[in-house]
Amino acid sequence: MRRAVAARASDLHIEPAGNGAGHTRLRVDGVMRPGEPIARDLYAPFVSRIKLLAGLDIANRRLPQDGRYSVVVEGRSIDARVSSIPTIDGEKLVIRLLDHHVALPRLDDLGMGPAALAAYRRTAHAPWGFVVVSGPTGSGKTTTLYASIAELDRGLRNVCTVEDPIEARLAQTAQVQVNVRAGLTFPAALRAFVRQDPDVIMIGEMRDDETAAVGVSAALAGQTVFATVHSNDAARTIDRLVELGVARHSLAAALTAVVAQRLVRKLCSFCRQPAAVPGHIRTMLPGNAATWYVPAGCAACDETGYSGRTGIFEVLEADDPIREAIAAGASSAALAHIAAERGHRSLYHDAAAKIVAGITSFNEVERVVGWWVR
Repeated sequence: MRRAVAARASDLHIEPAGNGAGHTRLRVDGVMRPGEPIARDLYAPFVSRIKLLAGLDIANRRLPQDGRYSVVVEGRSIDARVSSIPTIDGEKLVIRLLDHHVALPRLDDLGMGPAALAAYRRTAHAPWGFVVVSGPTGSGKTTTLYASIAELDRGLRNVCTVEDPIEARLAQTAQVQVNVRAGLTFPAALRAFVRQDPDVIMIGEMRDDETAAVGVSAALAGQTVFATVHSNDAARTIDRLVELGVARHSLAAALTAVVAQRLVRKLCSFCRQPAAVPGHIRTMLPGNAATWYVPAGCAACDETGYSGRTGIFEVLEADDPIREAIAAGASSAALAHIAAERGHRSLYHDAAAKIVAGITSFNEVERVVGWWVR
């Protein structure tokens, strides 16, 4: 655990090797790294010990379980969220590490371009509206919402969040942890919030139609609602919300912005090297760039060529033409076309700009986003 925290790992994977032994892997900057092996005579008691700490049933090895515990590392309390699942080779554990002592980034530090940041701030600071941040698991959606709420004057606003899990503590904010066993679900918490005179509501994840409906209703009632949802890009997020049962006319009336994002590793500033851009790719980059940077590897980046991560963003403001298209039942392709005509920059454009600027590499963007996404 100490090594995982020192490596800035977000997750620690404890995996069976098939012969009674096991091994560990760390997820650092979104990429898996090999960890330490676990001897054959230690793996089973090691897994049982972690399950015991997390409050799981050590006798139950046939069903998935979830739990949590806290561990102190170098004077810091680390929240460990444990998930166990039976595999054909034995039990596998994944421990999500949440360090509540890490300073929250500001919106300026996330990697949004100037135009996208200005557009997002307009909607985030609006007195009402529905702001949706989309992307796959681990793309930094919650961090974006935390940074958004941190900018608000919480002394003058009643800010409430419902999350699973709570990844960071926010001052002057009522944060609620979902507890399904106790009946405290996302919809239940949202309904309670509405009765508590909220100004701003944050929904950690919209997973079902009930949560989405209550969130949209709150935005239509005059609150600012921030929410996350799993989707591939901004235009397809509209389709996803409709799939969750949100009526198109309600969505068109409430929606103020959709943000789609990914996290990519940043090139190590100490060892990155310039290289010629292949001819078939050059025309796809801004200004037909002839040179970009590639990773090399040094002691500063643990020979990976990368250090830290930044975001790739697209911010779609819901102006009148977009609202009309949503209400009329336009497809995601039609919405993307309308947005492009109005100067909207997609994930592809933001990724290309960061490649040319030497912030990240082409291979990293291809790994995370896929170069075909335009």
